[in-house]
Amino acid sequence: MCKPVKHGVSYLVAPFGTSRQLFLVAEPEENYLCSGDDTQGHGQTVSDWSRQIRSLLESCQTVLRQEHFDEHAAIIGQFFLADIGKKELVRQIFAEFFPNEAYALTFVPQSPASGVVLSLELWAITGDCSATVAVQSQQLGFGVTAEFDHLRWYFLGDVRPDDQPVGAYTRSLRAFQRLAQQLEQHGFRSEQIVRTWIYQGHLVLPEGKTQRYKELNRARTDFFKGISFLKDYLPLKDRGEVYPASTGIGADDVDVVMSAIAVAGDGKDVMAIPLENPNQTSAFDYGTVYSPQSPKFSRAMAVVVKNSCLVFVSGTASITESESRFPENPEKQTEQTLDNIAQLIDGKNLERHGILGFVSDLSHLKIARVYVKRPNELAVIKKVCDQRLGMIPILYTIADVCRPELLVEIEGVVVVNR
Repeated sequence: MCKPVKHGVSYLVAPFGTSRQLFLVAEPEENYLCSGDDTQGHGQTVSDWSRQIRSLLESCQTVLRQEHFDEHAAIIGQFFLADIGKKELVRQIFAEFFPNEAYALTFVPQSPASGVVLSLELWAITGDCSATVAVQSQQLGFGVTAEFDHLRWYFLGDVRPDDQPVGAYTRSLRAFQRLAQQLEQHGFRSEQIVRTWIYQGHLVLPEGKTQRYKELNRARTDFFKGISFLKDYLPLKDRGEVYPASTGIGADDVDVVMSAIAVAGDGKDVMAIPLENPNQTSAFDYGTVYSPQSPKFSRAMAVVVKNSCLVFVSGTASITESESRFPENPEKQTEQTLDNIAQLIDGKNLERHGILGFVSDLSHLKIARVYVKRPNELAVIKKVCDQRLGMIPILYTIADVCRPELLVEIEGVVVVNR
């Protein structure tokens, strides 16, 4: 059951294998009004920002302590900022609050849908596991490893290209290459990636004779070429095309930032299986009308450890087969999107993919993130999500979706035990 701490903070705790997983969404307790003339970014002073960051992190710290997620926990945080220029301020205050914890952070230039200046999605892992800081660098990203149940996890956040390349294709490709370099430096390989997030600035705007999202897909296709994903963890050797789960979504600036999760281990009692929706064409099979190079991702990725199954649900929209449904109708698009997720994670669909013995539906979502294209449609979208998803932590943010007619995109994490 979701536990509200106070206004703006909610969380769930769930067992997965021998670990405990905490999923939390937080916003500042109060959205301070600006004062004085030293305003910087969205009418907020630096002092205002500092108070709001501290308010948010105090609540998170309270939750982690009362749920016994101590300094041996791994913490993965995604900050959504109305002003990306405050990234360093957020990072410094976070390090002050959590000086001994192992964490990986990503700073996303997306405005929270509620109108506050920042929001946080936090995932923490503790229990019979160990966590280690892998990389903490403004240039290379923020990484952390966690190990439990014969499996090592690597969480890498805030991966950006260097300053030299220009253009959506070149910068996206360079960001993927940097991601791969970080994996290799910490004992992982690109083929072990199970989940990626790609935040592309000005996602649907044209670039030359094409579109920035299409250039992103071209870069991803070129980078993934020749990689045999998760071959050590697939229960069946001939599964056709295999790609990580992913979200490719718009951002407020012009650049690209990525984060990723990879798994490695001896394979004992572990499976990693991509999931597809029988009511949707696989994204990697889309026709060229949508993109000359189809989006290379699976609809979801299931990681099975003994009697526990964790499912990363990719960014999902109102699409059946390969066609967008209910244009200009945010309520019906949200319903269709949730129908798609329900079909994807249903126990029968898991069984169809070789994952046996799990009963799963929308009630097993532990956290969700909802990307809203137009702020004035937040209320109707939120109403549907509240009715269908109940009391789970949900983060709402404003972002472009990959097709002009799509108004909402939803992702999430499912944890279910036999």
